[in-house]
Amino acid sequence: MRKLTLILVAMFVAFTVFAIAAGQQLEVWKWVDGEWVSISDEPEDVQADAWAFSVGGASGACNKRQWQIQVGVDVSVAQWIDFSLTGTKWLWYVRKPGTYLTDCITATIASNGEVLVSFTGLASPTYQGPYSTVKNYIDMWYGFGSGINNIQFAAASDIANVSFTIPDSNALHYGLQTKLWNKIFVAECNSACNYSTSGTIVLTLQRIKPWIDPDTGFFKPDFNYTQLP
Repeated sequence: MRKLTLILVAMFVAFTVFAIAAGQQLEVWKWVDGEWVSISDEPEDVQADAWAFSVGGASGACNKRQWQIQVGVDVSVAQWIDFSLTGTKWLWYVRKPGTYLTDCITATIASNGEVLVSFTGLASPTYQGPYSTVKNYIDMWYGFGSGINNIQFAAASDIANVSFTIPDSNALHYGLQTKLWNKIFVAECNSACNYSTSGTIVLTLQRIKPWIDPDTGFFKPDFNYTQLP
């Protein structure tokens, strides 16, 4: 009986040591509007802004004169993005042939890492009528720039399937902003009708952490957050 008791005690101690080494999730506060607000202490709160854990541990009991205890802090920061478009479509109403330009849409993007920007399908507007036509598309260009005198244009046919990367920079962290411009040429040979095009802009973060669910942007509940580095 005594032997069984000793075995059970040893198992309990081993489990306790393992639990300490495995770590525990801690309560986290965030400074919001001049005060500390508790934001997370539960593993189910995958939408929290931050999680924290305590791992490892140390103890000692002896007459030794000096003890050295190694401690540390590891901070893993996920990539975030904050973007806005003041519009997602231009609607033109053209009475006469000519070349026309408008901006009307402002784009803002901020992130703490590189962002891949991809365009798909944004070709020139094509004829949507039920009858035959002389010219079945409208010549169109996209542009960006802060003012009418410094616009960088690209033909719609050139960016129908193109991508580029916005590099990491201090300016990107605090937000880059530009006006989006749209230029069209309506020719005499464009028949009276509606012309239309549509496409997709995809923003892809380049520094996704393994503990972030790439589909939701939230914490992965099954990730081993207490694993020692």
